[in-house]
Amino acid sequence: MAKVMKVLNIVSKATCVVAVAAALVMVILTIGDVVLKFFFNYPITGAIEITRMMLITMTPAFVYALLENRHVKVGLFIDKLGRKGQMIFDAISYIATAALCFLICYQGFFETAKKMAQNQVYTMLQIPTWPFYLIFTIAMGMFAVAIVICLVERFVNKEQHYGPLTLSKKPAVSNASNASNVSNASNVSKKGGEAV
Repeated sequence: MAKVMKVLNIVSKATCVVAVAAALVMVILTIGDVVLKFFFNYPITGAIEITRMMLITMTPAFVYALLENRHVKVGLFIDKLGRKGQMIFDAISYIATAALCFLICYQGFFETAKKMAQNQVYTMLQIPTWPFYLIFTIAMGMFAVAIVICLVERFVNKEQHYGPLTLSKKPAVSNASNASNVSNASNVSKKGGEAV
């Protein structure tokens, strides 16, 4: 599992760089298309199709967001559960999500082969669509594997606090150390007050 996780970390970081570049291209292209269309009546050919390609290119970054604890979370209900309740909720939600991603990945390979056989291309730019089907398919497969590994890690690591699952090796600051720092700061302030 450690080797798989290492590979996922390397690949996810690479896909994150690609996703940032794709987002930058998408923003510049959209702004340029709007400016040229409204001020010069000369829109960029295939701008919408390129935007779709860039959106698909960004999907592998889901794995990076998961491993780096970057997904949006709403703890209104979950925060009120005990650790056991949180673990049960995690197990159900993550297993369901992983199963759905595996299903999308499985079906995606058939769709990719179908588009390749049909020689389907984008209307304006005449670029084949199958590579982008393949990118999305692989992204969903990687995401499913990452979810399963993170869920296993959650159950193995009993000390891990509640939150989006992450296997990053960044040291966590414990509550005990926080309390110690507050206590030390309080003592220093008291001594300072006596000296004054």
